[in-house]
Amino acid sequence: MVIVALSAICIFLSYDITRITSGAPRAWYVIILAFAVLLGSRAFEAYNDILSPTGDIDLEETLITLLVLVLFVIGLYMLDSTFRRRLRVSQENASLPS
Repeated sequence: MVIVALSAICIFLSYDITRITSGAPRAWYVIILAFAVLLGSRAFEAYNDILSPTGDIDLEETLITLLVLVLFVIGLYMLDSTFRRRLRVSQENASLPS
């Protein structure tokens, strides 16, 4: 479930970056779609595990996916913060009298 939550956070942060940058670059939509596919895949996998718990968990794959998602969340958070800071500075500069 942590993987599903991290995927959802990645989708939110990616969408927020797209919103801040007014949709540019368009590649963010592809990135959001990729995170959505990952979220759907992991949610479906978790649902199947609940229905028929076989006890077969690929620990290595799960840890790698978890690590990758944590790194994505950190990176997207850093990008989001940078874009917010730049937006704030540009808005402050635009409001200064010439």
